Amino acid sequence: MTLKCNLRKLMYEHEIKTFAEVIRLTGVNRNTVTNLYHGKRLDKVQLGTYIKVCDGLACSLEELLIYE
Repeated sequence: MTLKCNLRKLMYEHEIKTFAEVIRLTGVNRNTVTNLYHGKRLDKVQLGTYIKVCDGLACSLEELLIYE
């Protein structure tokens, strides 16, 4: 089973063009946003960070993450 992140898709749907805007909306640091965007080190991200992203992008955890 693997964990996948839909940040790229959510950014497109919300017409967010830059990581800086994601950082502003979520309060999550640049390295974490970059890792989420590229699907790297997803198992190292704390649940609270995922919740911040969801709150900032007005999405659910199920929309952000896929576990397959």
